[in-house]
Amino acid sequence: MTMWVPNIEAASGPIYLAIADALEADILAGSLAQGDRLPPQRELAYQLGITLGTVTRAYAEAERRRLVKGETGRGTYVAPESQKVSPLIPKEGEPETCDLARNFAYPFLNPSLSDGLVRMAKTAGIERLNGFVPSEGLKAHRETGVLVFKDYGLDADPDRVAVTCGAQHGIQVTCQALFLPGDAVAVDQFTYPSIFSSLAAQGLKAVPVSALIGDDGGLGAMDPDALAQAVRMHHVKGVFLMPNMQNPTTHTMSMDERTRLVEVARQFDLKIIEDDPYTPFLTDPLPAFGALAPERTASIASISKVCSPGSRIGFVHVPAPFEDSIRNKIGESTWMASPITAELISGWVREGHLSKALRVKRRANSVRFDRAKKILEPYFLQSGSHKVFGWLALPQDVDPDALQAALSHQGISVLSSRYFQAKGQKPAAYIRLTFGSEENEDRFAWALERIKTTISTFAEPPDLTRPVG
Repeated sequence: MTMWVPNIEAASGPIYLAIADALEADILAGSLAQGDRLPPQRELAYQLGITLGTVTRAYAEAERRRLVKGETGRGTYVAPESQKVSPLIPKEGEPETCDLARNFAYPFLNPSLSDGLVRMAKTAGIERLNGFVPSEGLKAHRETGVLVFKDYGLDADPDRVAVTCGAQHGIQVTCQALFLPGDAVAVDQFTYPSIFSSLAAQGLKAVPVSALIGDDGGLGAMDPDALAQAVRMHHVKGVFLMPNMQNPTTHTMSMDERTRLVEVARQFDLKIIEDDPYTPFLTDPLPAFGALAPERTASIASISKVCSPGSRIGFVHVPAPFEDSIRNKIGESTWMASPITAELISGWVREGHLSKALRVKRRANSVRFDRAKKILEPYFLQSGSHKVFGWLALPQDVDPDALQAALSHQGISVLSSRYFQAKGQKPAAYIRLTFGSEENEDRFAWALERIKTTISTFAEPPDLTRPVG
């Protein structure tokens, strides 16, 4: 065959990745077959007018993807079909970053997907999942939701449970079912970033409400008096709460805090949406708002943070008057959540894989929290041994956005408080750090050390007695 030369003229990004991508595309198209020999690296570099090092890196990336196989003295060949990695596997990017920004709770400790799929393949009647099912989901899958809600401190009614495409979809359809366009919904002063866009997409107004301050200076639950004031000033119709492991502050509401907020909700006839994706990591959750105020609370549960973000399965439990509305909103948005992935999750729950994953992740998180707290002292880290992220208080003169940018230049990603605040507010002196996204323990510790050092650098005023120039 003639020498293979990739077409990378229209490529953007690193040249070595463009070469590897072109190689993968030509193999899939049949232009290159198993056993075909690729051109020598030096010759390909000459043909493309690039450096030998770039070609070497491209071939190494192709070998990492198991597209090719190099043999000393013989060259590089297209690998056998059995050697190749699925194209669904994420490709290597650059530069490598230590991820303490995305809130992935130890995905490298998730149950085995391949084992779950094998188990599903052997399930009698599995073909029925390849068709349409009711918008609220099959009864067996809604009953799985009941089991999940038990970890949330809620005894759910399967007839009031619906299966959604993850928690975010659950938030969207619940907002549509409970509120009318133009309604105002109270949210914490620091809250889950996507709630702002979710409310805006439904024509709803987010009203930030200040938090109580704990004895240790940490942020507590939404201030019930401030909520009452927001209702009077902004005609608030509902409230969005994260009672357990609030994102980003990590605060878990006490029973007294829950009771006081329920009293305000009943006083002003507010609807409550509670979203608690991290609750299963806690060992003894207090009663959910769905248990304390069932007549007005929609509860959202998800196992994405626990064991399977790729499944995109969540559950909502709503007051009886909203059953039909939730079912209709799911149908209008996506007809139904995937019964195939819902069955995968149900199997993991029934067979105990979910519980096992939680036990393993709790142990890993306890170690990481202890390490983070020790390394970051004397800075105040609001978190806990069962909380999979931390809310780090910065010296008041440290700009969290500037700190985030400085850390990014060092290959460390974190999130400034700005991401958790409504637009137009000045970023507060906090950053959020996640414990479970970075797999390597040494890199995790290295990142924490760099964070501490960088904060200290920002907090120290320059020595103006020394000459500068």
